Amino acid sequence: MMQISSKTEYGLRCLILLARRSSDEALSIPEISQRESVPRYYAQQIMLKLGRAGLVKSIRGTQGGFILGKPAAEISVGAIMRVLEGMPFQDRCDHFNKKADCGHRSECSIRPIWQVISLRLWEALDRITLQQLIADEKTVSRKLMKELPILSGPAR
Repeated sequence: MMQISSKTEYGLRCLILLARRSSDEALSIPEISQRESVPRYYAQQIMLKLGRAGLVKSIRGTQGGFILGKPAAEISVGAIMRVLEGMPFQDRCDHFNKKADCGHRSECSIRPIWQVISLRLWEALDRITLQQLIADEKTVSRKLMKELPILSGPAR
């Protein structure tokens, strides 16, 4: 099963919090931690990692904290996941067995399933931006179903 870590979940929530604010209104780690119920140390580690990738900027001073590193419309969920998770949906066939491959490398008709699903998933994640996620849950869900028809169910 494909799973997303708490680091990515928390990171997304922290970035959405920043996206909902004015572009010059910084939030400190204690504020982010409290508002999103993320342990301070964990929030700090996440924000530092996002900062190294240019997704957030650190502002120094008494009114300092973190702001988005670029406009919310330019930060995709896919980019965030690559920073915080790496590539969680990569081809698992290469990791089938630590001692040897699965033995079906030359004639596998299952591997294309995972490759196509992974490709489509990353395409969808790269099309979803923080800007699209700043509304309430119902609005976001409705917009995503409309803008990403692959998420709305089987084609007819």
